Amino acid sequence: MVTKFEGAINCMVTVFHKYSLGHGHPHAMNRKSFRKLVETECPELLTNPKDPKTLEALLKEVDSNKDELMSFEEYLFLITRLMVDAHEASHE
Repeated sequence: MVTKFEGAINCMVTVFHKYSLGHGHPHAMNRKSFRKLVETECPELLTNPKDPKTLEALLKEVDSNKDELMSFEEYLFLITRLMVDAHEASHE
C-alpha cells in the first residue's frame, strides 16, 4: 500500500511529465509548458500566477543553468520553494 508521502512523490513526478512530455521532452519543460504548469497547478500558491512578470521571475529563480528550460532538478527546487512558503503560511 502506497503511503500519502509516497503518493505525493509519485504525483509530483506525474505532474512534471504531464508538462514536459507535452513538448516531447521527458527531462525538461519549455517556457510555454512551465507557464501552463504554474497557471494550472499553482493558482492559489502564487500571487498573480498569470502575470508574465511573476512567471519570468520564478523561472529565472529556478533556472539554475540559465537554459530557459526547467529540468526535473530545477522543478524540485520550485516544489521546495512552494512548500517552504506554504509551511510559513500555515503558521500565520
